[in-house]
Amino acid sequence: MDYDPISSLEAVGYLEREASFLYLVAVHSGYFLRRQYCHFIQRTRGALANKFLQKATRLEHVKVLECGQSRHIYHLASRPVYEALLQTDSQNRRLKGDAHIQARLMVLDFVLDRLGAITLENEAAKIRFLAEQCHVSLQLLPQLYLGRLHFFPDAFPILLLEDGTPQFTFFEGGSVSTTRFERYLEQYKPLFSALPGFGLTYLSDTEKSFGHATSAFHAHFPTARLLGVSAQTPLGVDHFLEFLRARERHETKGGTCSARDLEVLHEGERIYNSLEHQALYAAWKIGSTNEGRIRHRFQLQGPKARFTTVVLPYSYPILSMRRKQTMDGPHGSQERSEERSHVANV
Repeated sequence: MDYDPISSLEAVGYLEREASFLYLVAVHSGYFLRRQYCHFIQRTRGALANKFLQKATRLEHVKVLECGQSRHIYHLASRPVYEALLQTDSQNRRLKGDAHIQARLMVLDFVLDRLGAITLENEAAKIRFLAEQCHVSLQLLPQLYLGRLHFFPDAFPILLLEDGTPQFTFFEGGSVSTTRFERYLEQYKPLFSALPGFGLTYLSDTEKSFGHATSAFHAHFPTARLLGVSAQTPLGVDHFLEFLRARERHETKGGTCSARDLEVLHEGERIYNSLEHQALYAAWKIGSTNEGRIRHRFQLQGPKARFTTVVLPYSYPILSMRRKQTMDGPHGSQERSEERSHVANV
């Protein structure tokens, strides 16, 4: 980019390492802990962290959230900082609930542990990769309207593996319920189904929900090939066959269409509009193809999915958090680290 966001923060008094850390916070989390800054600069707790936190709070760029037991969370909440870092539309500067804050802190730990990885860190980069490299339609991307249409509203990072396969992430955020994860899978299913292969990593600070999460994932994707879910049939081969029958009835003189036929036609007009779809319909009408051949064609396709679960070896001062904000000087102690990690390959 022509504009250097790091330099804009250096101009108001931040050192390069401080400005670089704030950039990562603005892009990935909005919240951070003292130990995370120390980890970034590869120092233990001490004067460097104190000077940085004092500067950030004095400039009113960071708000201090009291958590009890002398623990604190720092919230990068300054609109001018996000504007300077080209993150004008970011939701990270808004104060959210405990589960959301924990998830964002987990995202920052994940990113800090993988600074050398190729990461699609923002909405534009994700869209560009999936549209240009994977040829995925924008209609299949997870989206939410908040004043404008936001793609990937969860803002979880996507890593690119050595072979170019995207590795998606989901962060649990302090809740053992898998309801959020199930909604995530539903929202991402059209995109995942359009990819020849993908990975998904489920991250938490505890392994309590891993069994339920694994079952939820299996419920959506191990049968993808049997259901004929592919880039050409993102809703499954049965839906495409239903569309072919409904279209044939609709175009037959004197034929009648049910409410379900009209619904399927409306859905299919947006999805089944490629030359391949048109050729299959033409073959269907003249009888040169049939349900068995179409089912066999698409059931051989479907995404190759790899699901992993990981326990982050850190603790987060969220559950005891009191909703009290202060602009006092920075305090806090280095958070306790639980050195444990678990990876379940499915």
